[in-house]
Amino acid sequence: MADNRSGEGGHAGMTRAERTTGAVSSASWRSLLYVPANNPRFVAKAQARGADALVFDLEDSIPPGEKQAARSTLAEHMQAVCQGPADVFVRINAGLRLAVRDLEAVVQPGLKGVFLPKCETPGGVALVADVVTELEGERGLPLGRISLVAMIETPDGLFAAQPIATSSGRLVGMLLGGEDFAAATGSESDPDVLQVPRQQMVFAARTAGLAPLGLMDSIANHADLEVVTRAAARASRFGFEGATCVHPAVVPVLNRAFSPSPHAIAWAERVVTALGEAQGRGFGVAVVDGRMVDRPIRVRAERLLARAARAASVASG
Repeated sequence: MADNRSGEGGHAGMTRAERTTGAVSSASWRSLLYVPANNPRFVAKAQARGADALVFDLEDSIPPGEKQAARSTLAEHMQAVCQGPADVFVRINAGLRLAVRDLEAVVQPGLKGVFLPKCETPGGVALVADVVTELEGERGLPLGRISLVAMIETPDGLFAAQPIATSSGRLVGMLLGGEDFAAATGSESDPDVLQVPRQQMVFAARTAGLAPLGLMDSIANHADLEVVTRAAARASRFGFEGATCVHPAVVPVLNRAFSPSPHAIAWAERVVTALGEAQGRGFGVAVVDGRMVDRPIRVRAERLLARAARAASVASG
């Protein structure tokens, strides 16, 4: 989704009303299940899979000759699929002409957001945001409600990740498309090869307050759930908040891996309590479990407690 416009900070392509409303900045999903939009049976059953979010795909999983049929199928089922517990996203196509057709089909009540593949410039994101704003206005939808997730899949996109992350107030998340990135760089999609690009993407997302999404491995490795479990646990340690997947069997693995454990929650609560008491005595540091903790540790503890609260909210329906 390339465009040479530079974007305008966090408000590119947004109206004054949108800047007031804004997209939800605290959004977080542990599991985001890709669903091919050209399969009515998969679309109809998607909300029963237990994922925090569904990503109906109009891009890579859809053959070129079936794009229009996939749009029609998804548009027909959109109202029904948006009634379930999972948030509904759509991955649109990267080419502008296809992307506009996709948006015209899926910008409907209940749509949570849009995944933008092949993001390479801030202007490309701003351009999509403009189109979404026009469609929201034309269709009487709340302005700024539909979010965007930027997909970094090329070296150009990685080098521009930070300005991309701040290019629109609609952005809530960012991920690195490992297979596409490896193909674009002539490398293997091994975890060690892509570790640095994934970390750079996390840094860019965190700088802008976006949720970093992804695994420290390819999402294509879904057959061995032990491998997925280790990759998800590692991704959580590296700062990712959730990940996409292509098979329903992976959903519970991701939900567990990206939910803070009771042990971690108890530690975070001790940190917040200890530092609160220390601050009341005029100190900025405290000792928890034999280790010194200060403001950066408190930030990490509060973020963990926020994630735990969101996970509990999703689990309770």
